[in-house]
Amino acid sequence: MTASSAATSASSSSSTSTTTITTTMMPDESECLKKEEERFKSPDPAPTLDEEVDIATLPSMLEDDPNGNVVECDLGFKGPRWGPQHAGAMKLASMYSKEKRLQEEVSLIFAIFFFITVFVNLLVSWETSIWKSVVFYAVLGVMTADFLSGLVHWGADTFGSVETWFGRSFIRPFREHHVDPTAITRHDFVEVNGDNFMLCIVPLGLILYQQLTYERAELTQWASFHWYILLLGIYVALTNQIHKWSHTYFGLSKWVVFLQKAHIILPRSHHKIHHISPHACYYCITTGWLNWPLEYIGFWRKLEWVVTAATGMQPREDDLKWATKLN
Repeated sequence: MTASSAATSASSSSSTSTTTITTTMMPDESECLKKEEERFKSPDPAPTLDEEVDIATLPSMLEDDPNGNVVECDLGFKGPRWGPQHAGAMKLASMYSKEKRLQEEVSLIFAIFFFITVFVNLLVSWETSIWKSVVFYAVLGVMTADFLSGLVHWGADTFGSVETWFGRSFIRPFREHHVDPTAITRHDFVEVNGDNFMLCIVPLGLILYQQLTYERAELTQWASFHWYILLLGIYVALTNQIHKWSHTYFGLSKWVVFLQKAHIILPRSHHKIHHISPHACYYCITTGWLNWPLEYIGFWRKLEWVVTAATGMQPREDDLKWATKLN
């Protein structure tokens, strides 16, 4: 056999081998992606509290590898399912614009100004007779913030598309977070917290207007409610920072770790349950106190049914598109 014919034979053999590998791998990928789609469309019930204790048995993020970038991914073939190298994650990260950054910076400036001004005015007009109601409203504020964090989180996770202006600005981070859960740990304070601070501007602005225009007697009547809105605003503003800490496995302050272990803020092991595909449970991310009762009554599935019946939108369609994006 000549060198030329040997090379041709080797080339033909290599081509045949490549074709064989391709044809054997592609059905696997197709089958695994089909299974992933089934998980997104028909989520399993949320784990019970007993299951939460043994978090290592759940198919979620590993503590030593929070993005789950193991060699053989859950999808059944080699390649990063989660993490910064995921095709969907890279595309979503590239959509963070200068305009979005400017909006977050402006939101932080205005919100911090309102927080400080309202707080100082409340201290100046403080009356000891309202301290019990302030304590009550502080607890109520935590509960309200936890529920609102779940409601916003559920809505942005479940419906909407990144293809719209609103989606690119406000839904994009939720899509990125599911395919690269620890991306949030690489974001700075502005990117992590800008949108949450923005939500506080209008209610705090209304309180400041009342403080500047109402008589002292009227302000005394409104004082407890103003404390409630201020404390609620603080919890809302810090929710995504707390969320970031729940994904931070190294270098956390001892105080933050203590608060997590005491379940005063969202614990890391608790939030890992949300990151079990299809990310359809345990949405509350301020303290997580309301997650189990809301799952127990099937609150989110019922709400999804209402939205689908009213609009025809299907839960998690856009999220599935990014989770299964391979290139």
